[in-house]
Amino acid sequence: MNLTTLSQVKALLEVTETEWDGLLEELITAVSGRAGTYCNREFELKERVEYHDGGGQYLYLRGLPIAAIAAIHGSDTWEWDDNALVPADHYHLLPVGLVGYRFGDWPYGPRALKVVYTGGYATDGVPPDLEIAVRTQVAYDFRRRKDIGLESVSFPDGSIQKVNSGEFLPSVKAVLDRYRIRPYA
Repeated sequence: MNLTTLSQVKALLEVTETEWDGLLEELITAVSGRAGTYCNREFELKERVEYHDGGGQYLYLRGLPIAAIAAIHGSDTWEWDDNALVPADHYHLLPVGLVGYRFGDWPYGPRALKVVYTGGYATDGVPPDLEIAVRTQVAYDFRRRKDIGLESVSFPDGSIQKVNSGEFLPSVKAVLDRYRIRPYA
């Protein structure tokens, strides 16, 4: 899922011609993908299936924000039929993507809880700070397309230095850090 649009990037760059549209679209896709990888998540709104361990107080779902939980199955034999369905009144969804068990710690063993839910952002629902961060990084990458890897240039009357910002600009990385989730163990 692209986290910004071509028109938003072109507005930031003040580019009106269409000759760069193909490259800008590629950069949007690449930066959006890098942002998802860095944040350890997919941002797209879609149905998801995750397997979690029992024994803890909460299940940490990855597809934030959570729109709805379709079903949770619990089975130590990994047979996910209707007999393994955990009743909806046995758990509750907290706003931060945690699912708590109403009776203490979740029963069942390792990877014995199957959660089917819908989560992520709709195309028009990407948070503004995330969209602007990706747009800014795309614009930066576009502006630096001719000096890839350049660190400094010396001239007889002085020199120009460019600081290597790494994969993301510091301001972009600060925003992405707010959306980053812990990777699976």
